[in-house]
Amino acid sequence: MARVSVRPCSCSEIFEHPDFDRLRREYGEETAIAGLPDPQSKLEVYFSLEGSGTFQAYGAFCGAELVGFAAVIVPMMPHYGVCVAVMESLFVGWDWRRSGAGIALIRAAERHARTAGAPGLLISAPVVGPLVEVLERMRGYRETNRIFLKELP
Repeated sequence: MARVSVRPCSCSEIFEHPDFDRLRREYGEETAIAGLPDPQSKLEVYFSLEGSGTFQAYGAFCGAELVGFAAVIVPMMPHYGVCVAVMESLFVGWDWRRSGAGIALIRAAERHARTAGAPGLLISAPVVGPLVEVLERMRGYRETNRIFLKELP
Protein backbone atom coordinates (compact mmCIF):
# COMPACT_ATOMS: atom_id res chain seq x y z
CA MET A 1 0.00 0.00 0.00
CA ALA A 2 1.28 3.48 -0.84
CA ARG A 3 2.51 5.87 1.84
CA VAL A 4 -0.09 8.05 3.57
CA SER A 5 0.68 11.56 4.82
CA VAL A 6 -1.36 13.61 7.30
CA ARG A 7 -1.51 17.38 7.49
CA PRO A 8 -3.67 20.17 8.92
CA CYS A 9 -6.37 21.33 6.52
CA SER A 10 -9.00 24.02 6.39
CA CYS A 11 -12.66 23.04 6.43
CA SER A 12 -12.92 24.12 2.80
CA GLU A 13 -10.02 21.91 1.79
CA ILE A 14 -11.68 18.84 3.32
CA PHE A 15 -15.33 19.52 2.41
CA GLU A 16 -14.58 20.55 -1.19
CA HIS A 17 -12.22 17.64 -1.88
CA PRO A 18 -13.58 15.29 -4.59
CA ASP A 19 -13.17 12.27 -2.27
CA PHE A 20 -15.02 13.80 0.70
CA ASP A 21 -18.57 12.78 -0.27
CA ARG A 22 -17.54 9.12 -0.60
CA LEU A 23 -15.76 9.20 2.78
CA ARG A 24 -18.69 10.98 4.41
CA ARG A 25 -21.09 8.27 3.17
CA GLU A 26 -18.85 5.48 4.50
CA TYR A 27 -18.43 7.34 7.79
CA GLY A 28 -22.20 7.79 8.17
CA GLU A 29 -22.84 4.11 7.48
CA GLU A 30 -20.26 2.98 10.01
CA THR A 31 -20.91 5.41 12.85
CA ALA A 32 -24.67 6.07 12.80
CA ILE A 33 -26.16 5.84 16.28
CA ALA A 34 -29.44 3.96 16.56
CA GLY A 35 -32.06 6.34 17.92
CA LEU A 36 -30.51 9.47 16.43
CA PRO A 37 -31.32 10.85 12.98
CA ASP A 38 -29.09 9.92 10.08
CA PRO A 39 -25.95 12.09 10.09
CA GLN A 40 -26.57 15.41 8.33
CA SER A 41 -23.37 17.41 8.77
CA LYS A 42 -23.99 21.10 9.39
CA LEU A 43 -20.92 22.34 7.54
CA GLU A 44 -21.55 25.95 8.53
CA VAL A 45 -21.01 24.98 12.19
CA TYR A 46 -17.57 23.60 11.33
CA PHE A 47 -16.71 26.85 9.55
CA SER A 48 -17.89 28.83 12.58
CA LEU A 49 -15.80 26.75 14.96
CA GLU A 50 -12.80 27.07 12.63
CA GLY A 51 -13.25 30.85 12.64
CA SER A 52 -13.31 30.90 16.45
CA GLY A 53 -9.97 29.11 16.63
CA THR A 54 -11.35 26.13 18.56
CA PHE A 55 -11.39 23.68 15.62
CA GLN A 56 -8.75 22.03 13.48
CA ALA A 57 -9.27 19.54 10.65
CA TYR A 58 -6.67 17.06 9.48
CA GLY A 59 -6.58 15.17 6.22
CA ALA A 60 -4.89 11.86 5.45
CA PHE A 61 -3.72 11.73 1.85
CA CYS A 62 -2.18 9.21 -0.49
CA GLY A 63 -0.88 11.50 -3.19
CA ALA A 64 -3.84 13.74 -4.02
CA GLU A 65 -6.46 11.24 -2.77
CA LEU A 66 -8.17 12.07 0.54
CA VAL A 67 -8.27 8.72 2.40
CA GLY A 68 -9.29 9.89 5.87
CA PHE A 69 -9.97 12.86 8.09
CA ALA A 70 -10.06 13.96 11.69
CA ALA A 71 -11.64 16.93 13.41
CA VAL A 72 -10.41 18.24 16.76
CA ILE A 73 -12.27 20.75 18.91
CA VAL A 74 -10.50 22.36 21.88
CA PRO A 75 -13.18 24.11 23.95
CA MET A 76 -12.84 25.58 27.43
CA MET A 77 -14.40 23.11 29.85
CA PRO A 78 -15.89 25.24 32.64
CA HIS A 79 -16.01 22.33 35.10
CA TYR A 80 -12.27 21.70 34.80
CA GLY A 81 -11.18 25.28 34.09
CA VAL A 82 -8.99 24.24 31.16
CA CYS A 83 -9.31 23.55 27.44
CA VAL A 84 -9.79 19.86 26.71
CA ALA A 85 -9.25 18.44 23.24
CA VAL A 86 -12.08 16.36 21.81
CA MET A 87 -11.82 14.26 18.66
CA GLU A 88 -15.12 15.27 17.06
CA SER A 89 -14.66 13.07 13.99
CA LEU A 90 -12.17 10.44 12.94
CA PHE A 91 -12.53 8.26 9.88
CA VAL A 92 -10.37 6.34 7.43
CA GLY A 93 -11.93 5.03 4.22
CA TRP A 94 -12.62 1.32 4.14
CA ASP A 95 -10.00 0.68 1.45
CA TRP A 96 -7.31 2.40 3.53
CA ARG A 97 -7.64 0.54 6.82
CA ARG A 98 -4.32 -0.87 7.99
CA SER A 99 -2.43 1.81 6.04
CA GLY A 100 -1.41 3.65 9.19
CA ALA A 101 -3.68 6.58 8.32
CA GLY A 102 -5.81 6.24 11.47
CA ILE A 103 -2.83 6.16 13.81
CA ALA A 104 -1.28 9.12 11.97
CA LEU A 105 -4.51 11.12 12.32
CA ILE A 106 -4.68 10.32 16.05
CA ARG A 107 -1.03 11.36 16.50
CA ALA A 108 -1.71 14.65 14.66
CA ALA A 109 -4.67 15.27 16.99
CA GLU A 110 -2.47 14.55 20.01
CA ARG A 111 0.13 17.07 18.82
CA HIS A 112 -2.61 19.65 18.24
CA ALA A 113 -4.01 19.05 21.73
CA ARG A 114 -0.57 19.38 23.29
CA THR A 115 0.13 22.62 21.40
CA ALA A 116 -3.26 24.00 22.49
CA GLY A 117 -2.33 23.31 26.12
CA ALA A 118 -4.97 20.63 26.64
CA PRO A 119 -4.19 18.10 29.39
CA GLY A 120 -5.75 15.28 27.35
CA LEU A 121 -7.47 14.17 24.19
CA LEU A 122 -10.93 12.60 24.45
CA ILE A 123 -11.89 10.16 21.71
CA SER A 124 -15.37 8.66 21.50
CA ALA A 125 -15.75 5.34 19.71
CA PRO A 126 -18.69 3.08 18.87
CA VAL A 127 -18.95 0.23 21.41
CA VAL A 128 -18.28 -2.30 18.66
CA GLY A 129 -15.99 -1.31 15.82
CA PRO A 130 -12.46 -0.93 14.60
CA LEU A 131 -11.67 2.28 16.50
CA VAL A 132 -12.18 0.61 19.89
CA GLU A 133 -9.72 -2.09 18.87
CA VAL A 134 -7.16 0.49 17.73
CA LEU A 135 -7.44 2.59 20.90
CA GLU A 136 -7.19 -0.46 23.17
CA ARG A 137 -3.84 -1.30 21.51
CA MET A 138 -2.46 2.26 21.55
CA ARG A 139 -0.27 3.15 24.48
CA GLY A 140 -1.77 5.64 26.89
CA TYR A 141 -5.45 5.33 25.97
CA ARG A 142 -7.88 3.95 28.51
CA GLU A 143 -11.65 3.76 28.70
CA THR A 144 -12.91 6.41 31.12
CA ASN A 145 -16.65 6.83 30.49
CA ARG A 146 -19.63 5.28 28.80
CA ILE A 147 -22.33 7.17 26.95
CA PHE A 148 -25.99 6.24 27.23
CA LEU A 149 -28.81 7.39 24.94
CA LYS A 150 -32.50 7.62 25.69
CA GLU A 151 -34.64 8.31 22.65
CA LEU A 152 -36.95 11.28 23.22
CA PRO A 153 -40.01 11.22 20.94
